[in-house]
Amino acid sequence: MKARERAASASNQTRRRFLGQIGALLATAGLEPVLAAPADAYLPPAACLLTPAATEGPFYLDDALVRADIRDDRPGQPLRLRLLVVDTNRGCAPVPGALVSVWHCDAEGSYSGEGRRGGKAARFLRGVQPTGADGVATFTSIYPGWYAPRAIHIHFKILLGRNEVLTSQLYFSDALNREVLGSHPAYRAHGAPTRANAQDPIAGSRPNLVRVHKLADPDNTLEGDFTVGVVRA
Repeated sequence: MKARERAASASNQTRRRFLGQIGALLATAGLEPVLAAPADAYLPPAACLLTPAATEGPFYLDDALVRADIRDDRPGQPLRLRLLVVDTNRGCAPVPGALVSVWHCDAEGSYSGEGRRGGKAARFLRGVQPTGADGVATFTSIYPGWYAPRAIHIHFKILLGRNEVLTSQLYFSDALNREVLGSHPAYRAHGAPTRANAQDPIAGSRPNLVRVHKLADPDNTLEGDFTVGVVRA
């Protein structure tokens, strides 16, 4: 898996085609990017920070569906992921109409489209959503599993129009990783992750940690929030 993580990303030509197709689809739906939101429509985060970029990795696919629910019946701890996209050059004002693409592995550490999980019909745990007027894109997914030599993580891209402005990765606290993987049956067969965030070859000393709390619903859904700081060109 380490060799695959270092593999080359999708070609620029393929990515441009994907961005063009997604941009056209959203334009047809009346979801063109908006330059600014009303000044009183949001509460800026306490700190306005630019989110550091990270490698795309070898598992990005350019045909993710525009959808909020990306589970496709994959078993695992329910997770609602909310990403707030803000412009660090404008006082962390929310960015409506940005495209957020996310992808991650399942409870067994496998990505859709990889090896035996291949085929265009298999695109679990991948999706694209536009941010709303509040700058937020929300996904319904499951808590990611793990694979060596990586810590638990979620990949994401931020697109403004046809421009890719950020590719990075999200992480969870080591304590939460141990709790989820040790308590939910979907993860038990695969065991506990072999690496903490501090030992991950990509996370660095200050990983993008998702803030998580439990929702009061029958499924014990976890809700994760992260503020993504970008610079609008």
